[in-house]
Amino acid sequence: MASTVLIITNELDEHADAIVFELLKRNVPVFRFHPEDFPHACSISIEIQDGRIEGEISNEYRSVAFKDICAAWFRRSQNLLGGSIRLTSTALDNYVKAQSTVTLSTLYESLQTLWVCHPHKLRRADIKALQLAEASKAGLKTPHTLISNDSAKVAAFVESLRETECAIKPLVALGVSDEQGYRLPLTTTLPKGHSLDSVTLAPTIFQPYVDKAAELRCVVIGEKIFSAKINSQTNESTRRDWRGGDSELEIFSLPEDVEASIHRLMDSFEINFASLDMILTPEGEFVFLEINPNGQWLWLEEELGLPLLASMADLLTTNYSLEGQCAEYEWDSSQREAYAK
Repeated sequence: MASTVLIITNELDEHADAIVFELLKRNVPVFRFHPEDFPHACSISIEIQDGRIEGEISNEYRSVAFKDICAAWFRRSQNLLGGSIRLTSTALDNYVKAQSTVTLSTLYESLQTLWVCHPHKLRRADIKALQLAEASKAGLKTPHTLISNDSAKVAAFVESLRETECAIKPLVALGVSDEQGYRLPLTTTLPKGHSLDSVTLAPTIFQPYVDKAAELRCVVIGEKIFSAKINSQTNESTRRDWRGGDSELEIFSLPEDVEASIHRLMDSFEINFASLDMILTPEGEFVFLEINPNGQWLWLEEELGLPLLASMADLLTTNYSLEGQCAEYEWDSSQREAYAK
């Protein structure tokens, strides 16, 4: 009987909160696992015998056996595989971290269930260069792209664009604090003749700037694709990057051939959930920018009423079994609160 949904996340995750309560409304048991709590506030036990790997995850509220997990959603984790382990360190905390990291890796590889999505596949799908290459192979139009910290290479790339502006963006959306305060670097354009000395500080994405009629955020959940049109060209703060301010949103329907290309892209990474960003040009072309294999989407349900919570819950319960469960059972408020933690 596979009857429990495992949600791997952290404590402050409103997407996980919303899905927990959506699943509890359906009387589907949920086990919420915070890897950063391991091993000090929870435990993992793995037993290997006769070619089988079985196990159990426990916290102060409950336990779940591997065999009872019908789906695992790798939503958020501050303790994803790897980390700053020093193999030559003799510090006790480094030893504990190394053993814990290997155990988490064992958990992810041993758990045979429906993944949304497996952490190893998430890692590959998060690589920008692969995204662009696979999107092009899938039939989506993509911009010529350079990723570099070589000022000479960048200068040659900018020169090759002639009169077209050069768009610049980070490989990873991380905030920066300096003498100007905190800011989140967004997509912008490189002024003509601007010094390229700072290029050597960190690798950056360079692309020809694509004129926009609007931007699109597409959310793929299983076989369903939900799209929102972001009218980002109505004010200067959002013209280059819609995240620079507030923009009017509307539900948008993609052409069938574009949806088919998106499905091929998803298949190439073997993932069943992602958020995609695309440009709709003034000529009506669709230009792929990036895929976020664990992107935000709850705001689109809140603002447009897209049925994303229900669709994600449907996906997570694909292999859910009612055997041994009481469909009419109602959770009381204290049980709902405990399961949400």
